[in-house]
Amino acid sequence: MCIRDRLKREHLPPFKKLPYTFDYERINEIVRNMPEQGDDLKEKEGYGDLVGGKSAKLQKAFGLKFTSIEDAYQFLVNNDVAESELYEKDSKITKALGGRKMAWDYRSYVKPYENYIVKDKDGKYEVNGSPYKQIGLTEYNPAMENRVYDKKIPKSRLDERHYNKVKDWVKGTYIEEVLNSFKAEHTRARIAIMDPGAFIGDHIDYNTDYSVRYHIPLTTNEGCGFHVIDRQGVKHEQTMAPGECWFLNQGLKHSAWNKGKTPRAHIIISVLTQEDLDV
Repeated sequence: MCIRDRLKREHLPPFKKLPYTFDYERINEIVRNMPEQGDDLKEKEGYGDLVGGKSAKLQKAFGLKFTSIEDAYQFLVNNDVAESELYEKDSKITKALGGRKMAWDYRSYVKPYENYIVKDKDGKYEVNGSPYKQIGLTEYNPAMENRVYDKKIPKSRLDERHYNKVKDWVKGTYIEEVLNSFKAEHTRARIAIMDPGAFIGDHIDYNTDYSVRYHIPLTTNEGCGFHVIDRQGVKHEQTMAPGECWFLNQGLKHSAWNKGKTPRAHIIISVLTQEDLDV
């Protein structure tokens, strides 16, 4: 499939199970013995440091009203807000917002961070950690900067397709074999970890003619899942079992959650073209 032949989001399904099965226990063993890794969303040289980890972008994606998790938590504490009050018309939080009703998922988004929030010496709240982390399997490849795609792209580290260089600790392992298992060329790949109680609200990443993403669950539980909302407004929910491989249409509004009591970890692989979808 040529790059110019890639289909846009409206022409692809919300989810599709691919005909691949991977040895997730073997992958987990490699991860247990890997060198210490930082959070790719916050690492200075990580893709997320430039894009996914920026507070303003996260706030826009999750529909929040504050500029940071710290501000949100401070507001809830200052106003002694109980979760049940978010639904009450005359609650303290509604009055504090000048009569505006709080978004229903606001407390749910802040709550997972409570185990990571500490007070500084001035009594202000700081977030030290996150319920959602990523371990990079690939990194920025300077040789990709001048690669010509079907449309103009920024010649910078902001283009996810430039992150196809396999990290040293991944080279020669079964994980590298997994990345090379697809007909399409992989670009950025990482392990995404969600703590119990964490969720990612409805958001859109990018259209599928830019790239598509595949999920391979490594550890999960019955409380984990996704939904995708199609262009007609229909919500499609999906669970995924360890070792399976799924396409998730990241060009449509989608959300993920972990309502279980154990962490959830997925490999997320971005690929350049769509041969593996058999479309």
